[in-house]
Amino acid sequence: MRLPEAIGREFRARRHTALLIAIVAMFAVRPFLGDTGPAAIVFSLALLLVMLVALLTLQVDDLVGEREALLVQWRRRSFVGWALAVPAVAARLWLFFAPNPRLLLLGSFSWLLFFVYITWSQLRSLLKQREVTGETISMSISIYLLLGLSWALLYLVIFTRHPEAFQFATPIPAGVSEEYRFPILLYFSFTTLSTVGFGDITPLTLPARYAAVAEAITGQFYLAILVARLVGMQMSKAATPSTSAPAHDRRTENPDR
Repeated sequence: MRLPEAIGREFRARRHTALLIAIVAMFAVRPFLGDTGPAAIVFSLALLLVMLVALLTLQVDDLVGEREALLVQWRRRSFVGWALAVPAVAARLWLFFAPNPRLLLLGSFSWLLFFVYITWSQLRSLLKQREVTGETISMSISIYLLLGLSWALLYLVIFTRHPEAFQFATPIPAGVSEEYRFPILLYFSFTTLSTVGFGDITPLTLPARYAAVAEAITGQFYLAILVARLVGMQMSKAATPSTSAPAHDRRTENPDR
């Protein structure tokens, strides 16, 4: 009984680092394994691991308020998280046995809703932080990576509905599975988010172009606001002892005041 409790305490203390490690591991699967047969299965397992860690992180995240309000918040966040996760997992498992375009679109949209919710929840938690710690840094990086993942799913939804929405330097063969297309769109998402823009993938339709522009703007604003937020938190923490020390000295010298 003591070992599970110790593991639980350690996870709660390092939950954002655990989520970051899971996300990085998921991104590292495809480049290392390529497009071989096991790659798609391993990538799906890594994606499920990210989902599980994100759900656990969501349920033990910091909540501030009265006990009754906390219980309501916890139940609502848990319900929404699992309500979005179950259809996403079911659709992905079904795709392995009976792939079809409609199911792919439904599954992609379900995963998109789930990761948008997780990203928003993580961002709200980040804005509530009052000091810079290792967990704060891990949370900040996770949110950036989740933004890229969410937009990649949005591009997958757009591409599934309109295959002509993107022009590729190396055309994607017709009839290939989502396991082949998604890593390419994930690559495009992060080059857009970081505003690198190699130009080998070009959005052609209006929804695809506006989605790409919105991602680039979001990436720049997030980095600018994040850096300002972290620097402000660090400066505020560093300035607190220096401002409180003189006041203490004055009270010591003039006890009557």
